[in-house]
Amino acid sequence: MIRKRLGLWVGTLALAAAACGGMPHASSAQTWSPETWLSAASWSDLGESGLRGGGSSVLRLSESEKQPPAVPTRRGPVIRRMRPNTLSLGLQAQYGGVRGSSGLADGFDQGPGYAFRFRYMLSPSTALGFSFEHQEFGSIQPPLNEPNQFADSHLVVTTISGEVIFFRHREKDAHPYFLLGFGYASPDIIYTEDQARRANEGVFLTGGLGFERFIRPRFSLDGSLRMYGQIANSEFTSMGQVGLGVHFYPGD
Repeated sequence: MIRKRLGLWVGTLALAAAACGGMPHASSAQTWSPETWLSAASWSDLGESGLRGGGSSVLRLSESEKQPPAVPTRRGPVIRRMRPNTLSLGLQAQYGGVRGSSGLADGFDQGPGYAFRFRYMLSPSTALGFSFEHQEFGSIQPPLNEPNQFADSHLVVTTISGEVIFFRHREKDAHPYFLLGFGYASPDIIYTEDQARRANEGVFLTGGLGFERFIRPRFSLDGSLRMYGQIANSEFTSMGQVGLGVHFYPGD
C-alpha cells in the first residue's frame, strides 16, 4: 500500500515538473492544444518510468542518439609486385666459374655471361621464375699446346631453368628472396677454327639467394648468387654465378 502511494506521488511530481517546465504559463494568452497534452503525458510517462528504472531508459536513448553508424573499413590496393598473376621481366649481367670432376672443369675456369629472367606471381610472397642464360668460361692455359687440350677454345653454356622464388618482407622496398629449381644445360666447346663440340649435356639442379631494391614502384635493382650442379656421363660439374641487373613490373 505504501509503495503504491509512493509511486502515485512520484508520478504526480513528475507530471507537475513536466507541466511547469515544458508547458506555457497560465497567465499567457495561449491555450493548450490536444497535441500539447499528449506531449506532456508522454513526457510524464517517460519521467515516471525513468524514475522507477533509475533513469536507464533516458540514458539508453541519449547514448543511441550520440553513437555514429558503423562504417566498414576499406583496405588499400595491393601493390603491383605483390598481386597474383603479375608477370615481370628482368635482365642480369653475371660472372661465374666452373668446378667439379668433369673434363669441363679441368679445361675451363671462369668468365662473363648474361641472363633473362621472368617471374609469375603465384601469391604475395611466392613466384614462379623462368631463366634463360648464356654463360662463357675461358680455358685454362696448359704449359704446352698438347693434344686434346683446350688452349685455343672457350666454353659456352646455354641453359633454361624454372625456379620457385620465395620472397621475405615483400611489402618493403628492399627485401631478400630464395630460389630453388632445375633446368637443362647445353655446354658447347668453341674452337678458334669456328668448330664446336657439345659435351656433358643434361639436367641440372639450381639454388640460390638474392636481394631486390625498388627505386620506382615498378622498377627495381636485382642481385643474386646462384649455384648449379649437374651429373652427366658419370661426371659432376658445378657452376657458381654472381649476377646484377634490373627487373621491371609492367602494368597499371
